[in-house]
Amino acid sequence: MSKPPYRVLRIVLGFLCLLLAIAGILLIFSSKLVMRMFMHPPDSEISTLLLAAVKEMGGLALALSVMLYFASRDPERNVAVVDGMTVGLCILAVTPLISLYTLDVQRLYPGYLIWARSLMRLALAGILYYLRPRETHWRPAGNF
Repeated sequence: MSKPPYRVLRIVLGFLCLLLAIAGILLIFSSKLVMRMFMHPPDSEISTLLLAAVKEMGGLALALSVMLYFASRDPERNVAVVDGMTVGLCILAVTPLISLYTLDVQRLYPGYLIWARSLMRLALAGILYYLRPRETHWRPAGNF
C-alpha cells in the first residue's frame, strides 16, 4: 500500500516550526523587543523576574519547534505531537481570555487584539485537527 503524503500537514507543521524557532530565539536574546511588544508599559510592570520567565518561555518555544520539525518529517508516526499541538493551541486560546476578564490586561493590550489572537489560535487548532492522520495501517512486528 502506498503511504498518503500529508503534504499540507507537513507544510503547516514546518511553518509552525519556523515561526516558533524565530519566536524562541527572539524571546531568548532580545529583552528590548519584549519592552516594545508590551507597547511601552510603565517600568514597574517589567521586572527582572518577568524577563527571566520570558527567556525560559523562549527555551520552551525552541523545544516545541524541534518537536514540530521531527513531526513534520513523518506526521503519520508522530500523531501524538500533532494532537498535543492542537490541544496546546486550544489551551493557549482560552487562557488570554481568562486573563482579560480576571486581570487588568487591557492596560497592556487592547481587548480586540486578545480576542483576535485567540480566534487565530483556535482556527489553527482546527486546521491541525482537520489535517491530522486519521488511521495508521497495522504492520506486524519483525520482518515477515
